[in-house]
Amino acid sequence: MKQTSLLLALGLALTLVSLPARAARLLLPDDLPASASPAATTPSASTSVERHSPPSFGLQFGVAAGAGLIGAPVGFLLANLLGNLSISLIPTAILGLVPMGLIAPAFTAIAAWLFGNWNLTEADGRFSFWLGFAAAAIVHIAATVIAGFVGVSLAGIPGLILFSVIDGAAMGGAAVGTMRFFRKEPAATATPVMPSFVPNVSATTMVPLTTIPF
Repeated sequence: MKQTSLLLALGLALTLVSLPARAARLLLPDDLPASASPAATTPSASTSVERHSPPSFGLQFGVAAGAGLIGAPVGFLLANLLGNLSISLIPTAILGLVPMGLIAPAFTAIAAWLFGNWNLTEADGRFSFWLGFAAAAIVHIAATVIAGFVGVSLAGIPGLILFSVIDGAAMGGAAVGTMRFFRKEPAATATPVMPSFVPNVSATTMVPLTTIPF
């Protein structure tokens, strides 16, 4: 009777010891089917989106200000030529005011927009042209009105150069600052996936709580 009890106790002990080993054996990746392996459930590294950074504010501002410096006298010159045409007063005034008010902001915004978005994709967040153009146009029109009160014209070359430098810097700062402030947000990164090592259990997608509407 004692021998039988001893054998039963030894058998029970061996069974309890072997259970954790069997459970661990079930979780070994070597025994998993190919469809449940981590390589099959983990996203490929080739699907990750390459990110690019925009140029620094100083570089973008310098390019935009340089373009505005060139556009200001070009707009004045074209307005002067169109304003001297032998047509009625109202069309002449319109032909003169349009280039005077829009050419320099267009130069500035195009330069800032092209240079800022040169290496960016939609996933990186791009700059808006029209917002930068509107900001540069407002600054330029205000500067032109002020310049008209102080007598800036094509006849006074030093005054025109000084006005172009100041106006170009002001337009560049307004266009670049507006573009960067209202820049489109970069696209969200790929959703992380937690692989499963248990047979017949699919991978788990990790979703941030901030993206779940409550």
